[in-house]
Amino acid sequence: MHRIAVVHDMGSAGVLDIADALQGFAVPVFVCPESDLIEQPKDLIQEVGILCDIAGMNLEEAAEHIRVCEPEAIVTFSEYQLERTAQLAERLGLLFHAPDRIESLTRKYTQRGLLNAAGVSSVSTRLVHDEGSARRALAEIGVPAVLKPDRGTGSRSTYPVDSLEELIDICAEVFPAGAEMGSAAEAFVLEQQIPGMPTSWPWGDYVSVESAVHEGEVTHVAVTGKFPLAEPFRETGSFLPADLSESLREEVLDTASRAVRALGVRSGLCHTEIKFSPQGPQVIEVNGRLGGRIHELLHQSTGMNAIELAVRIALGDDTALRGIDLTVYRSIAFLYAKVPDLRAKILREVRGVEQIRKRPEVTRMIVHQAPGDRIDWRTGRLGNIYVCYGSVPTHEELAQLLVDIEEIVQIDCD
Repeated sequence: MHRIAVVHDMGSAGVLDIADALQGFAVPVFVCPESDLIEQPKDLIQEVGILCDIAGMNLEEAAEHIRVCEPEAIVTFSEYQLERTAQLAERLGLLFHAPDRIESLTRKYTQRGLLNAAGVSSVSTRLVHDEGSARRALAEIGVPAVLKPDRGTGSRSTYPVDSLEELIDICAEVFPAGAEMGSAAEAFVLEQQIPGMPTSWPWGDYVSVESAVHEGEVTHVAVTGKFPLAEPFRETGSFLPADLSESLREEVLDTASRAVRALGVRSGLCHTEIKFSPQGPQVIEVNGRLGGRIHELLHQSTGMNAIELAVRIALGDDTALRGIDLTVYRSIAFLYAKVPDLRAKILREVRGVEQIRKRPEVTRMIVHQAPGDRIDWRTGRLGNIYVCYGSVPTHEELAQLLVDIEEIVQIDCD
């Protein structure tokens, strides 16, 4: 079997997903750097794969340590490991995003400049480091605007800005040295807010496209529908396939193709978020990896193994994308995430979960917060109260199921 280096920081669930997906095809070599996100599940890794611990090593030392495991390819499914994986791939002579392309895939300011130049977005943006630079940016861009980390995922610390007064208040939060002095621990971008289009609940006004790139050729794997964002810009879930007309779907795919090419991607998977605006589809952002939990939705709705697909592309397998355009959807797979109210500080109680778990359409429902837990909307998806997974035969039945979930599951917060 193949040996595949997987640069990892996603916890035990991610380890099991990867090991299950590669069973009988490849042995995962879990490359574990130091992580601020999770404690690496090393005992579990040693049960289902090979542990390659590179914590505390520089890049040269890490590459040599990985080389001993003799991997034939390298991948990551973590946004925060893209840069490290590209650097390791270059040293190991393995396929991955080129190191000089990583900034365009992980830094929102750099990426927006390339997307605007290619005509797949027309969004004014500025890089800001403190209140002063944010004020100047707002004077140039105008409102409504969005302030968000230059590098970040999962709707973390993303703020709408509708006035200078709001911006000043937000700066006091995100620039910890103070609104008047010093700079933030991380850079932010201030950009125009992309206007949306009216939709009927529970459909959002944006989608994501999963794309596979081999030798610069872009093949689209799926278009994922989205549920409406919760205030201010928090994601509430996805479903596959999206409920789009054929003409709109083709327009979305063309936009995604142009975005991926604009960023110079030559090999690997990309996750492109696209918003429906009055000016047509506009790119929100492109990520250089498989979208979060998309592999699970794809497997549920089509039987496709997206993790194995990512590995086959990394191996340079010319046959990996054969037949992708003939994929048949046997159900509508979904995940629905409940986010806390903006004013909520402490979770008191969640009622009705067991009733929903008994529904035949629901495969599992995970409650992420316990009574007494402190919650903060700024943490993005890490603050989800619960996530419900399942599948239904039609989009109409999905809409009704979400109505039922909202009525049955009740949440009390302070």
